[in-house]
Amino acid sequence: MEDNKVITELTDNPATESKANSAPAAVQEKPKKKKRKWLRRILCTLGILLLALIVTAAVLLYGPVRTMSTVEQIDQGIYKLTYQQDYHLDKALKANIVTEDDFMKFASETFFFGYPVEANPDYVACSTFLTQNEDGQYLAGRNFDYSETDLLTIYTHPDKGYASIGMVPLGSFNIGITGGIETMSNLAKFLMLASPYMCVDGINEKGLMVAVLDLNPQKIRQDTGKPKINTMVAVRLLLDRAATVDEAIELLSQYDFNSMSKYAQHIYVADAQGKSAVVEWQMNNVFGADNGYKMYVVESNVCTNFWMYEGKREGECNRFDTITQRLAEKPVNAPEDAMENLKAASVSWTQWSCVYQLSDFSVNVALDNKYGKVFRISPDEFR
Repeated sequence: MEDNKVITELTDNPATESKANSAPAAVQEKPKKKKRKWLRRILCTLGILLLALIVTAAVLLYGPVRTMSTVEQIDQGIYKLTYQQDYHLDKALKANIVTEDDFMKFASETFFFGYPVEANPDYVACSTFLTQNEDGQYLAGRNFDYSETDLLTIYTHPDKGYASIGMVPLGSFNIGITGGIETMSNLAKFLMLASPYMCVDGINEKGLMVAVLDLNPQKIRQDTGKPKINTMVAVRLLLDRAATVDEAIELLSQYDFNSMSKYAQHIYVADAQGKSAVVEWQMNNVFGADNGYKMYVVESNVCTNFWMYEGKREGECNRFDTITQRLAEKPVNAPEDAMENLKAASVSWTQWSCVYQLSDFSVNVALDNKYGKVFRISPDEFR
């Protein structure tokens, strides 16, 4: 009887029953708690990775997006861009860029996350000159004769270099009037990220003007053991780091020069002190010296599209003779007079005419032989 009583009490005791029932539940909840703990850890890790990806993407895209957002149309056929990120000039100078393929590989890796791109260079048959206004300040004129293209004016202000305004033919990117890519599209703006290395002429804040002019279909491949650069990297180097013609020549002498595409090219430089020169690379008659190429510096206030290192000038080019004669007849020229000289030397495929005012870091631009409509471009025009 007593044993039955004990069993009855144990059975009827709520505390005992609760304790008995709760033991298996605790055992069952333990795996669930472990699962929840691991789930929280996984979610936390994924959150950290996602945040890291977002921060990385923001850092990578901040400069490109800022730069792309600055593209504006000035007028029909002319646009402007303010460059807002590092374009890695030091990397370009160390990349030993020789061929067009080398250059496009550098551009692809530097600006387009490895995505392959193509350029569309054409023959640049141009005219340049240096003159002086009545105040004693120097002006540099430049006709850009090229296949039909829109113009991008680009303002750069690198941390380690001089600010500059450069002229870029958008047709070389297949952008704009004949290229097939609409100029204000996101794709076009994305391609413009490589524009610091596509300037064919420009001016920097110290008053140095630089212009590229093509010669005959002959590639220049200088090989003396120095670091190698091509035409477009050379232009960027001079605009960023040379204040005078003498400094420009010294910089170029430190590299082996390689012409862009299939044409030989020479580079015209002029400065605010009134010095101007043409830099050329031509075959050296001494076998084995400079791998056949030597750098020549020819002082001249006029340059077009023929070799000048041999001293031949008169009768080599009608445009050269036209400008030379006009400057001889009128050595002092206001910006309007300088533009008239460019008009006199223009051809039907002149895409733009620039009068660079070397003392105040500005340029007057006329498009497509429309000399009655001139745009003044200065750093104030950019944002």
